Amino acid sequence: MPQTPLKELFRFSRKEQAGIVLLLVLVALTSRAPDLWFYFHRSTPPDTTGCAAAMLALEAAAGEEFRPPVADSVAATVVPPVLFYFDPNTLPVADWQRLGVSARTAATIDRYRQKGGRFRTAVDLEHIYGLSPALCRRLQPYVRIARNSAAMRPDTAWRRERRESPYTYRKDSSAYHRKPPPRAIDINTADTTDWRALPGIGAGFARRIVAFREKLGGFYDISQVGECYGLPDSTFKKIQPFLQIGNGSLKKLDLNLTDEKSLAAHPYIRYKLARLIVQYRSAHAGFRRVEELRQLPLVDDVIYRKIEHYIVITF
Repeated sequence: MPQTPLKELFRFSRKEQAGIVLLLVLVALTSRAPDLWFYFHRSTPPDTTGCAAAMLALEAAAGEEFRPPVADSVAATVVPPVLFYFDPNTLPVADWQRLGVSARTAATIDRYRQKGGRFRTAVDLEHIYGLSPALCRRLQPYVRIARNSAAMRPDTAWRRERRESPYTYRKDSSAYHRKPPPRAIDINTADTTDWRALPGIGAGFARRIVAFREKLGGFYDISQVGECYGLPDSTFKKIQPFLQIGNGSLKKLDLNLTDEKSLAAHPYIRYKLARLIVQYRSAHAGFRRVEELRQLPLVDDVIYRKIEHYIVITF
């Protein structure tokens, strides 16, 4: 294919030349159109003199409203703080102000003590809201806290007795009632009331343990109670001496007859293993021996030892 000379590429007809000139003129006019618009439509700037005067008047009024109410003559007569040894548990509000603490912070400290709060060390001053760190460091060397029983909260003895003894709270009363002493229970027959009598077991854990037992089909070992969801190991060790197993029988599942949903509801089987069991028995015309479960990928020695107590095979 012959190449077109470069000179031929820039050769235009008369109509093409007129079109190019017209296009350039339109581009020039379009680029200058915004400048022409603002030139012919000039607007006078708004008069902001009145607005500025109003803003100055508003600022002056705000300054007068939020100006501290203390007069200069009164501020000049403010007594400087006086440092002295004090007990923060018994110091009056007026003496707190003598130390340089503001009236608001002194009132906060007084409310804290009225509600039963107590300072045990000088470091406790750092927890007072409104007390600056600099003032706190200046006051700490002068703190002298009495160690006698009179400085303790009046309900300290009652609270100590409550901590050392198990209590339960009844909704129909505003008082705390001592739990009965724990006794041994059968983990396969105990109801929620029996479980709640054990130390550390409330209504929530009692319902959860009973529900876990029902899903399993009964416990075959005391250690299974510790597998209950959310039960702390420390709580299980606390109640373990009171747990025992009777002669009750376990509820078992037939591997050849139980449907997939019922198998999956068992805590030791779940959905993936239940599906594998159904697929295996469909491919092999059912299970012949319980030991065949070991051939499934998800069944290791630990899982097998758990579920062997809950399965049975019938033909």
